[in-house]
Amino acid sequence: MPELVALQHICGLLDRGEIDSAQFLELFTRRMAQDIGCSRAGVRMLIGARHGAALRSMAMHDTATDANVRVPDMTAADPSPYFNHLIRDGTVIAPDCRTHPATMPFLESYIEPLDVRSMLDVSFSVNGNLYGCFSCEQIGGTQAWTPHQVKLLRRMASRVSLALMNAITSNVDTAPGALWEPSTPNRLMTMPMPLDEDFGPT
Repeated sequence: MPELVALQHICGLLDRGEIDSAQFLELFTRRMAQDIGCSRAGVRMLIGARHGAALRSMAMHDTATDANVRVPDMTAADPSPYFNHLIRDGTVIAPDCRTHPATMPFLESYIEPLDVRSMLDVSFSVNGNLYGCFSCEQIGGTQAWTPHQVKLLRRMASRVSLALMNAITSNVDTAPGALWEPSTPNRLMTMPMPLDEDFGPT
């Protein structure tokens, strides 16, 4: 797949020190948005929150402006429907975020304020531990995610996870965050707490 060759090139630039972690995140999220064909694409990390867990964007590329944009955290009074779904299936495929059981908890904090209509998330894990997700969004109108898009995002996640972990941990405070435990037997490990950083123009 030419998309994966391009992705490997970006990972190689990071490994050789030719780009820094912020540049890597910007290049990767731009590539993800282009290859999947969506309004925005980004990387989200698990963070500790009042209700146990939330998702914070480390980088989000917007195709309309061709730039990285800042977006709010995805928080919910009860985020377990989303995390249970992500852990069980490795994906959250929501052609309509406003009616999908996994994404509905984030209506108030994220989906409605940003007019996100469709979302495709693939889990981001290293050594079996969930750290966050790769997220593709459609703004202003819904998108029926195709099997090809889901398969490609899964392959991108598999190819880039280790390089991405190295990039992210160079930009986070590694002090332990709060634990969030879904139903047995699934369990999330303590996650690093990202700093509130901007990775590009707004």
